[in-house]
Order: sequence, then structure tokens, then C-alpha cells
Amino acid sequence: MTSWPGRFHDALAFLTRLVPPRPCCTADSLSAAMPFFAPVGLVLGALCTAAAFLCLWLFDAPDTGFAGRCLVAALAAWAWMLCEIWATRGLHWDGLSDLGDATSSGASGERFWAVLRDSRLGAFGALHLLVAFSGLWLALTWQLANGQWIAPLLAPAWGRTACIWLAAYTVPHDERSLGGLACAGSSPQLARWQVVLATGMLVLVLLLGNCPFWRLPLLAFGQFLLIHSLIDTTREHGGVSGDFLGACIQWSQLWFLLVTV
Repeated sequence: MTSWPGRFHDALAFLTRLVPPRPCCTADSLSAAMPFFAPVGLVLGALCTAAAFLCLWLFDAPDTGFAGRCLVAALAAWAWMLCEIWATRGLHWDGLSDLGDATSSGASGERFWAVLRDSRLGAFGALHLLVAFSGLWLALTWQLANGQWIAPLLAPAWGRTACIWLAAYTVPHDERSLGGLACAGSSPQLARWQVVLATGMLVLVLLLGNCPFWRLPLLAFGQFLLIHSLIDTTREHGGVSGDFLGACIQWSQLWFLLVTV
């Protein structure tokens, strides 16, 4: 069994471009690295939030007024998103658009999977990207305009925690695919540990983010509905794939940022 630094390195190499893969890394290394997805999300959150606050520091000025501060916050939010897209190579955005095309097409059976695997961007995938991208930009702008840093820091970790919940309670469409390897590395026991981790993130948001307490049950309930909606979709179409997991990450971190403003 690979030691935890090696598994963390494998998770970081798969989910980001921040480190190169290890020479001994294999397909099964992804399964072993699943428990470290949330810590990798925390690294991403720290990197993206640092980029956003650097932007705030460079362009904010006391005499810009309310409109100027909002504009600087919007620019900082854009920097956060640009940093995430660069660091992840746009990996999960691709899954979001592919799943949007497939689920909105009304296709079933092998036709559904043909649409999902098609690398071309369709109208429905573009609409899903537009909604998710604009929502994330608005939520981050709102967070940063109010001087909040804890939610932007934790959002990528929350999204990758949700990815493990989905993988733990679904079956893969193809065991040799990325979705299959993720499912092999997830389990109900690991999912329960992610609940503990998610609870810790909620406590941090409550204590450090000035988030009203009533929003935390809303956050948990909405996340529950999102996961179960994706689980139902995988059952309808014969299993989960990497595109499902990528879409789960992006929609989950968007939900986290929207509810904690």
C-alpha cells in the first residue's frame, strides 16, 4: 500500500497540474488516492483565494466608492475562477458540459453515452456552462465584496467531498473508466468520514464567515438533493462516469458559495 504522502501526490497530480505524476503511478493509484480529494480541494482553494486577494490588493482603493469596490471584487472573482481553470486544466468544467448535453438531449441507452462521450460542445452543454460559470462568478463576487475568504477557500474541498459521496453510492458504467476507478476507491465508510469533514467545514463557515445559522441546514439539504438527483440519473442510464463526478464537483462548489454568502 502506498504511503499517504504518495497517495496525496497522486490525487494532486490527477486533479491538478501543480505536480507531475509519479513514475510509479498506475490507474489503480487513482482509487487509492480518493480519500485525499478534499485535501487537494483545500490546496486549490488556498491557491485561488490567494490569487483573488492579490487582485483585491493590487486594484482596490479607498476612494473608488461602492461601484468601484464591486468592480474590483468582480475582477478578483474572475481571477479566482481563472486560477481554478488553469490549475485543474478545466477538467471538471468539461464533465459539466458533457453531462448537460447528455441529460438534456432526452437520449437513453447507448445513445445517451454516445452524446456524453462526444467531445463537441452542444447547445445544452453551453447553457449549463453559462449558468454555472455566471453563478460562480456572481457568488464569488458577492463573497469577496463582503470581505469573506473562508467560503472561497473551502468551496473546492466541499465539491470534491461531494464527488466522493456520489462515487460511494453508485456503480460504474465501465469499471475500467475514471468513474470506475473512483467508485473502486470510494465506500460508504469513506463517505461517512466525508460527512465529518463536511461538518467541520460548516462549523468554520459559521464561526469565521458570518454565515447565518439557518443557511447551514439549507446547504446540507440542497446538497443531499443534488447528490440524489445525480444518483437517480446514474441508475436510469446504467452507472456513473467521470463526467458525472466532474459535474458534481462544479455544481456542489457553486451551491456552497451561493448559500454561504
